Amino acid sequence: MAGLLFSCNSVRQIDLFREIYQHKSVLDTQSAKVNYYLPLVKSESLYRDIAALDRIYARDTAKVALLYVGPGQWTETEILSNSAADTSRSYRSFVDSLGWQIDLATFPGFTGKLGADASDGKTCPYFADKTTELVFHEASAMPPDPKDPRQMTKKRHIGNDHVHVIWNESRHSYRPETISGAFGNVQIQIRPLGTGQYGIGIFFDDRIKPFGPLVDGMVVSTDVLPSAVRATAISGHRRSIEAIFKPFSHPYVIRQQSINQIIEKHMDHGW
Repeated sequence: MAGLLFSCNSVRQIDLFREIYQHKSVLDTQSAKVNYYLPLVKSESLYRDIAALDRIYARDTAKVALLYVGPGQWTETEILSNSAADTSRSYRSFVDSLGWQIDLATFPGFTGKLGADASDGKTCPYFADKTTELVFHEASAMPPDPKDPRQMTKKRHIGNDHVHVIWNESRHSYRPETISGAFGNVQIQIRPLGTGQYGIGIFFDDRIKPFGPLVDGMVVSTDVLPSAVRATAISGHRRSIEAIFKPFSHPYVIRQQSINQIIEKHMDHGW
């Protein structure tokens, strides 16, 4: 059952909604056989349920860790201790190509649980289209804590991301267990090869089904890299959710289920 929820507090608002519905051909007063209007009983419980509905994002959301591994770096502490000043120009160009920066203090959309108080940095890389919102937890953009060698402020985000994207300028292969924890189920390693070419390494848990478009051993060019990394990160995130929690459901479906539950719970059967 399709459902639309709104509240009208004046005759003018009711006329406005009627006009909108008529222009959208939702309501045909001559031949309608379906009651499109389902009156709900106003209550505090209804308002709480509608507020909960508003917290369900209309688009698919994913948060992805983004790590810079500098020359000679090997350990979790070295990698998480990097600041923006420690990164290379090519890495920063790659970050800029992934999306755009959002102001965490003012942005009203999905922020991947990053704080608005600058404790996780003032901005973060973000990408969105009509179906998806993607936030990158860029470790080097988060303020390092000189008193904490484990960098737990960063780790509480990075360590809880299913997908890790690693820009590796070290001379050794990145080990999947470098960032300790139960997550990092999918890892996309990027190794700059020079002349605008990048080697790709893909790691994922045995319980996760294969995904793409990037696969292990690929070599891609600069113009392909950003979109391919985004698409692979989103696919890997969905595969992780399916393997660990439940089959993936698009937010459209989840919102419709919530609307149906609200209607069933609060409908005025005496109307």
